[in-house]
Amino acid sequence: METQDSIKDLTTNLQKPCIPDVETEMSRRYLAIMERWIPTGIEYFQEWPNRPNCGHFFGGAYWYGLETAVPLEVLALAISSPEYDEKLVGFSKEELIETAVKAIRYLCFTHDTGPEDCVRPKTGLGRPELCGTKWGERGKGFFPESQCGKTIANITISALILRRWLDGETWGMVANICADYLNRFGSMPPMSGVYADTQMEENGWTSLGLASSLLFLERHERARELEENAKRWMFCTATVPQDMFNHKKFEDGLTVSRLCRRVFTALPDFMAENHGFIHPSYVASSIVYTGLVGNVYRIYGRREPRHLYWHRQELYENLKRLCDSTGSPHPIQGMDWPYLWPNCFLHTSAYLYLGDSDAGYYEGVALNLLEKIQLGFNGRMVNPEAASRCHDVQDPLIMRELHIGDVAASYLAHRLFAWEKRVEPTGWEEIYRKFMGVKVYPHSGFIFHKHRRGQTSFSWRNHVMALPLTSEGLLTLGPSNPIHGPPALLGRILVKDYERSQEILSINVREEVDGFAAALVEVLHQGSVRRHVFFVSLPDGRVVSVEKFTALKECTVEMVEQGYLEITNENFPYVEGNCKGFRRLYHPEGVETFRGFAGTAPDEDILFTIKSPEWLNLDDRVGMVFKGSGRTVYRNRHYFRPPSSPYHALADDLILSVQDEPRRYRAGEDIAKLILVLHPEQRHEETERMRFTEAVSEGEVYGLLVDEYLCVGNFNKDGCQTLKIPRRDVISIFPGVTTVGGREVSYTVSLRAKSGAFYKAAMFIETEGENLRVEHTPCGFVHFTNKGSETLQLGYKKEGEARRLRIRAGETVTVAV
Repeated sequence: METQDSIKDLTTNLQKPCIPDVETEMSRRYLAIMERWIPTGIEYFQEWPNRPNCGHFFGGAYWYGLETAVPLEVLALAISSPEYDEKLVGFSKEELIETAVKAIRYLCFTHDTGPEDCVRPKTGLGRPELCGTKWGERGKGFFPESQCGKTIANITISALILRRWLDGETWGMVANICADYLNRFGSMPPMSGVYADTQMEENGWTSLGLASSLLFLERHERARELEENAKRWMFCTATVPQDMFNHKKFEDGLTVSRLCRRVFTALPDFMAENHGFIHPSYVASSIVYTGLVGNVYRIYGRREPRHLYWHRQELYENLKRLCDSTGSPHPIQGMDWPYLWPNCFLHTSAYLYLGDSDAGYYEGVALNLLEKIQLGFNGRMVNPEAASRCHDVQDPLIMRELHIGDVAASYLAHRLFAWEKRVEPTGWEEIYRKFMGVKVYPHSGFIFHKHRRGQTSFSWRNHVMALPLTSEGLLTLGPSNPIHGPPALLGRILVKDYERSQEILSINVREEVDGFAAALVEVLHQGSVRRHVFFVSLPDGRVVSVEKFTALKECTVEMVEQGYLEITNENFPYVEGNCKGFRRLYHPEGVETFRGFAGTAPDEDILFTIKSPEWLNLDDRVGMVFKGSGRTVYRNRHYFRPPSSPYHALADDLILSVQDEPRRYRAGEDIAKLILVLHPEQRHEETERMRFTEAVSEGEVYGLLVDEYLCVGNFNKDGCQTLKIPRRDVISIFPGVTTVGGREVSYTVSLRAKSGAFYKAAMFIETEGENLRVEHTPCGFVHFTNKGSETLQLGYKKEGEARRLRIRAGETVTVAV
């Protein structure tokens, strides 16, 4: 066993990190955020009396030592700044140095390599199960042990910055921690995992821990061997199944296939899932760890290995397409993490390390929002009210404050790239042009539509749900957490004596240039219930949804919830025009105002129920016209506690249709149905006037006329389907055959079984006649045939000009459109 002194001899010769001694425009902005936060960090700093000159942050007993390691790096980087403002912060550099040295020593003594009697505080702020223990997680298995790689990166970066102020004992203890990590993982091959729980993040943080340890111990006798293995961890952070067929030489004669060795972390369409669903946070981890590892290499004056870039661009291409106006990737299948915290470093990493100009744009919008949120919280990273009242396994007081670590990483990256040539960030107009439209992710199981009013997703795998966001993104509507509640927009059902299960019988997605239609057939609860979903995202951003549950067996249904939306109800004083601490719900009987705040007891939640409203409007931002089987419930939520309602943001719940009285159903009997037209960015006066027309048809065919669009979901057999609606003065003509009768108009379209489509009206006609057959062909012609016995006249518009036709009995007239 090597002694501490012998391990210390293996450490880097660098006396200080290779960080340019200048600030940039962007680094100054990140420095300002850190400076505003430092007083909060110092407020939660305490001396640790077990060894001389030691102290910790936030109680000193949190996951993997991060509660102290993250603030430590923030202080160290602030110390390194040539423009640190002591007067603004209220603490001198000397005070920060003293605190940071104590934090390093605390982490060293309480690590697995420290003396046995040096354990974390037995009581106080922090995780109770971690009090009185060491960090380093020895003997607990790969996941917790390897995750300490992030902490080691914080410590080694800080130690290199603070080297002149660290004594030999402390420097040697840091070396011991690095040697311990290399002993555990230096020869281990990377892990494989794609479905349910990706290994992307685990491989990323292990590559970070290995890189941090081997660069700190750069004179290690096995340094070259260890680094080659670390490179493979970097490479295998982002691998896909098709890599095993790629025999291109990558480096030193090794092919992509040989480096991969059937270790995969991403789906073939370059997405990743964790916790059982497609999870943008974990897709982002591949890009985040690229930047973190890159930062570590560059502070030692080295360039990061090319292994660090494998497939990172493909993954970021997906993420940036999914980003909303806040720079947050769209949570397609829900979210179980805080979602209203801008992840600037995701985009920093892609901008600086990938050289992606779009990332420069998204970093800018994320940073703008972050600055405003923090200003509203007086320098803190989390709402103080929520921090004091909302507690769970990821306690916001500690977990959310540690988001300052992302800011520190962005700050360091911009310092490191101070002299590098960078691409110009993309402008908003080009972003809008580039990402408008539709993309299908067949392996992940979702389709995504970005339009001028926001963006909409529909998912058919893992969690069947849809999320329609306005152009304000997650600031208005939040993602659901289907693990703890209903999925967004689509329903959930509880059936007595039949355990939960889901099996998709068919999914058919019709992708258009500027919209999509999806038809899903699924059986639930051990085959006792069938669900039909017909979902359309129209070119203008409106959503049309029809969902119906039908009993396949005689059963008792205990509850059905349909049309769930999570309503963000935060108070961000510096965010213009949104998140003002309340939401208004307009309905046919008036308007209700719901304040957003964190409470302390369940009875603080306010339930507002309204029976069968025809329409609702949220805050003059989202209009909804619908027809459901149950009553509508708005829960103004103030009490956030796991497991039913963990805190991810201050948010309310809106459920358009609730049936919660148990009822027995016969096989073949319909249980619940919700028809919905949702209009993003609509004022309540417009919603009140908005209507849809439900068509009548034979069998399981759903048809809705929504202004100039006809939406049809065919759950019958293949072939022609006819839908009838009451006749109006102005008649829409769609592709297919339109038959005009005296009291009704029928539309006949050809659709495959279990599929859906939407059609835009080719023209609008007015006539007093009847027995008119109109056929709109794919070639762009409209044939008018008078099936009656009398001449009829009709009017229509072409290129804005009013025109008239006179059609004799039995005559056909053709018009080009």
